[in-house]
Amino acid sequence: MKEVTKDELKKVQLDMIDYLDKTCRENGIDYSLSAGSLLGAVKYQGYIPWDDDIDIMLTRPNYNRLMEVLMAQTPDIYTLLYYKAQEAYLPMAKLYDNRTIASSKVDTLNQGTGIFIDIFPLDSLPDDFAEGESFKKQVRKEVTHLTASCPRGLSYASAEKWQYFMGKLILWFPYHVRYFGKYRTLAEKVDILMQKYNDKNTKYCNYVFSPPKRTGYFDKAIFADYENTVFEHLTLRKVKEHDTYLTELYGDWRQPPRNNQQRNHSYYHWYWK
Repeated sequence: MKEVTKDELKKVQLDMIDYLDKTCRENGIDYSLSAGSLLGAVKYQGYIPWDDDIDIMLTRPNYNRLMEVLMAQTPDIYTLLYYKAQEAYLPMAKLYDNRTIASSKVDTLNQGTGIFIDIFPLDSLPDDFAEGESFKKQVRKEVTHLTASCPRGLSYASAEKWQYFMGKLILWFPYHVRYFGKYRTLAEKVDILMQKYNDKNTKYCNYVFSPPKRTGYFDKAIFADYENTVFEHLTLRKVKEHDTYLTELYGDWRQPPRNNQQRNHSYYHWYWK
C-alpha cells in the first residue's frame, strides 16, 4: 500500500470537514472547531504548525441531530464511527475516509478505519467543582470498562505511547475479561451517564470524558453564538467567544506552547487502500 503524504492527509481532512460543514449548515446544526483546530483558525487561519487533525464540538442537542443526519445520509467514501451505527469504544464520534486505512503499533482500537475527523458532544457539568471532578472520574471509569470490552486481541490497551499501552495492558486486563464483547450495553450506559446533568440548570459544560488534571469548565454562554472563520481555503464555523474558550483550555493561548504541549498523531501512519 502507498503511504499517504502530509499534503494528502490534509486534503482528505479538509474535504471531510467541508462535507460536515455543508451538512450542518443545510440542517441548521450549530458546530464549532474545537481545541487545537479552533486555536489554529484564530492564530493561523488553518492548522497549527505541529497539528495533523481537525476536531469539532457540538452541544448535545446539535450532536444528536448531526448523528441522526449522518446515519441517514453519509456518502459511500465516508463512514460514521458512532456506537448506534457500529462498534465504537469511545463516547464520541468520528467520520472517517474509507479510501484510507490507519496503521499503528500502539493504537488499534479502531482497527480498519481511515483518516478521520473527531466529533465531540458537549454535556453539562455541575456548578460545584468537587462534584464535577467526581462526576468526570465516574465517567472515566465507565469509559474504561467500555474500551476494555473491545474483543480484538490487545486493542483494549490502545494508547498514544508504549508506556501507556503496557500499563493499560496489565491494569485493564481484569476489565477486559469481565466486559469482553459487551460494548453496546456499555456504550449506552456511558452515553446516558454523560448526560446526567443536562436537565439541570447548571452554568458549565464540556466533553465530560476529559483527561484528569485538565479542568475545562466552559461557560455555556460560549456556545450561544457562532460565526464564520477561515480555515485554510475553507469557511467553517466557530464560537464567537473563542477567547473565553481558549483561555479556559490553554491559559495564555496567544503565547507559543512548550514543546511537550505540542501534540499530534505521529503514532499513526496512513495508507491508501
